[in-house]
Amino acid sequence: MTVAEITVQPRSRFLLVLLGLGTFAIGIDAFVVAGVLSAISSDLSVSTAASGQLVTIFAVSYAILAPLSAWALAGWSRRNTLLLAMTVFTIGNVLSAFAVSFEVLAASRILAALGAASYTPQAVAAVSDLVPGERKGRALSIVYGGMTVATALGVPLGTLVGEILGWRATFLLIVGLGILSLAGLASVLPSLAAPGAHRLRDRLSAITQPAVLFTLSITFLAALSEHVSYSYISVILAETRWHDLPVLPIALAFFGAGAVIGNFAAGYGTDRFGNRTVIIVAVAAQSAALLALSFFQSEAGLACLALFIWGIAGWMYLVPIQHRLLELSKSYGAFTVSLNSSVLYLGIGGGGAVGGAFISFVSPSELGLLSFAIGLAALANAFLAFRTR
Repeated sequence: MTVAEITVQPRSRFLLVLLGLGTFAIGIDAFVVAGVLSAISSDLSVSTAASGQLVTIFAVSYAILAPLSAWALAGWSRRNTLLLAMTVFTIGNVLSAFAVSFEVLAASRILAALGAASYTPQAVAAVSDLVPGERKGRALSIVYGGMTVATALGVPLGTLVGEILGWRATFLLIVGLGILSLAGLASVLPSLAAPGAHRLRDRLSAITQPAVLFTLSITFLAALSEHVSYSYISVILAETRWHDLPVLPIALAFFGAGAVIGNFAAGYGTDRFGNRTVIIVAVAAQSAALLALSFFQSEAGLACLALFIWGIAGWMYLVPIQHRLLELSKSYGAFTVSLNSSVLYLGIGGGGAVGGAFISFVSPSELGLLSFAIGLAALANAFLAFRTR
């Protein structure tokens, strides 16, 4: 099957959904460990703090390996790279499911991160080969929809499976999703041309473009801004109740629903209004929602509304930023997108670290103010990114 054929056939949407199934599995894998930390620490006889480092190990490994794998596999066709990446990711989770020690589990997290870091940027870059430009935003939203649905449904589901059947079953669930994605892609993914091998120095030249650098900084600062608060949302809302119920699970459901809406709105909005408008609106709305959370966190209804708006806005900026980067770096699209994945995960990891340092001196209730300040910096960079080339 040729690329031309797949862009005009209904199968193209099915292929995008399969790519999204891969990002869905990766999204669960990246964050679900936090929901089964106690079980892992008890089973492997390590402290909860030590088992918590599994999240950091995955995030940091992803950030480092994403650009390196994009460079190392540049001579491979995107089809072969995607299939290899999903195979490595799945094997990593098999090893996680059957790990007999914390050290083996930590090593398996690095292997899974290698597969994830090799897969996601290539899946995003493949959109440019599979769909025409006027539909690119919506196509990206389908691929990123996997991450969104993982946030809204997959992580709670994986945690529930872990609580009922044990933490190893959570990783086996991810293995099953990886196998489904791999089998589907192997059957319908066309042979896409290789990005082309270039020296690492040449590929890194993309970030010498001020517009690329400022765009990457939007991702980092926006992710840092929201994860300063999201990392400690259970603490922020610990005392807030909806009648006699703790508000946290309800608020997270609102956040997840907003995330699904925001992701698909981003695809339509990017195609309809352009990436600049969507980026600026999303970052501004997220910053406002985080500021509102600081003032209304004790009011259950208003806190849920703030998280709903935050969920929409927080999942609106990724699609247009990827769209913008693909515009700015046509020759090294996958590599530049991989750098964006790296700074995204650095922002996620950095948010937890910065937020933790902040609440060592200030009440957790003030985290929204810090998030807002960082969000303003992200917004300023968004304006600068479109004034430079």
